[in-house]
Amino acid sequence: MTLRTLSQSILLVSSLAVTTVIVADDNKVARNKQPSKTQQISPKTVKHNAQKRTEKTSKQVKDNSKKDSENATKKQTSSQNNTNSEKTSIIHIGSGAVGGNYFVLGELVGSVVSHPVGSLPCKEGGTCGVDGLLAVNLTSAGSVSNLNHLKNKISETAFVQSDIAYWAYTGTGLYENKEKMRNLRAIASLYPEAMHVVVRKDSQITDIAQLAGKRVSVGARKSGTIQSARLILSAYKLSEDDMKTEYLNNQQALKKLKDGKLDALFFTVGAPAPAFEQLFNNNEDYSLLPIGKAAQKEIFKQGHYFSPYMITANTYKGIPKVSTISVYALWLTTADADEQQVYELTKALWGETAKQIFQITHIGQQIDIENSLKGIGIPLHPGARKYYNEIGKRF
Repeated sequence: MTLRTLSQSILLVSSLAVTTVIVADDNKVARNKQPSKTQQISPKTVKHNAQKRTEKTSKQVKDNSKKDSENATKKQTSSQNNTNSEKTSIIHIGSGAVGGNYFVLGELVGSVVSHPVGSLPCKEGGTCGVDGLLAVNLTSAGSVSNLNHLKNKISETAFVQSDIAYWAYTGTGLYENKEKMRNLRAIASLYPEAMHVVVRKDSQITDIAQLAGKRVSVGARKSGTIQSARLILSAYKLSEDDMKTEYLNNQQALKKLKDGKLDALFFTVGAPAPAFEQLFNNNEDYSLLPIGKAAQKEIFKQGHYFSPYMITANTYKGIPKVSTISVYALWLTTADADEQQVYELTKALWGETAKQIFQITHIGQQIDIENSLKGIGIPLHPGARKYYNEIGKRF
C-alpha cells in the first residue's frame, strides 16, 4: 500500500468509521466536527446524540457499500445483505481537545477498532476493526474529564495519563481524600508523554536546582503536570515556596514565557509537541533542562507509572538529547465492560492494519506493542489480559 493510498484510506476511515462528538467544559456539545456549531445540551444526552449520528453514518456506510458491491458476485451480495440486517453498536472513546494529541489519538484508535454494519470487508479495503462496531470520538478537556465520563458512564473507554489513572484508582495525588475509582481497568499503554522543562536562555538556568528564586509555572492547579513537577522539584530539594511560582495552563505559560514574564515552565506532553516545535523553530532563545539520574531514581520511588525517557537530539531544532521522565497515555475502560468486546478491541488495536494507519501521524508512530503494558499502575481488564496472554505478553 502506497503512502498516498494509505492517506486516502485514512480519510475514508475518518469519514465513515469514526464519529466525533465535541463536548465543551460548559457541557455544550456539537454533533459535527466544527466546534463553532455548538448547542446547549446536558452530558446525559451525549449518547443519544451520538446514536442519532451513528444511525446517519451507518446509513451512509450501507449506501456506499451497496454502490461498491453492484459488480460483486451473488454470494458476496447475499453476505453483504445479511450483514446489513444486523445492528451497529457504538462505543465512546474519551479523547481530548480538537487538534490535540488525544483528539488525534481518538480518531486513529477509533478508526482501527471500528467496522460498522455495511462496511466493505477488511480484505476488500474496508476497516478491519470489531464487526458491527462504530467508535465515537468524544472530545473533552483531557484526563480528568475523561475519568469523570467513565465514572458517569458517558463513555465506555477513555485516554488518561498513567499517573492520573493511578491517583484516581488509589485515591492519592489529585484524588487524595476523594472516592477511589476502584473499577478502573486498563486496555493498553499507547505512547509516552514526556516532561518538558523549558527555560529562557537569558535566565542562565542550566539545572533544575537553579530554579530557586525564579519565575516558574508548574502547571494548572488541577493538572497532572503539577503533581509531576512537585515530585521533580522535591528530588532537587525544592518546593513551590522556593520559587516565584505560578499555576498556569499550558497556553498561558507559553505566552508568558515568550513575553519574558516567566523564566521556566513545566509541561507534560508527547514529543515532539507542536507548540514546542514552533517555539524552537522560530528562535534560539530557549532550551530544555534534563532530569539527572539521581533525581530520576528518587522520582521512580514515588510510583511505577513513571518511566525514563530520552528526547532525542533535534527532536526540536537545535536542542541536543535531553534525559527526562515520562508518563504513558493509557486506554482505559471499567471493570464492568464486556470481556469479549474488550478482547476484540485489544486485538484490533494491535492488528496489522492498525500498524499501517498509525504510521500516518507522529503520535501514531509511537504506538508500539512492545510498550503496550508499560506504565500501567492499575489492573488490566480481563479481556485485554486474554489477548496479551495469547501473544505471550505478561502483565
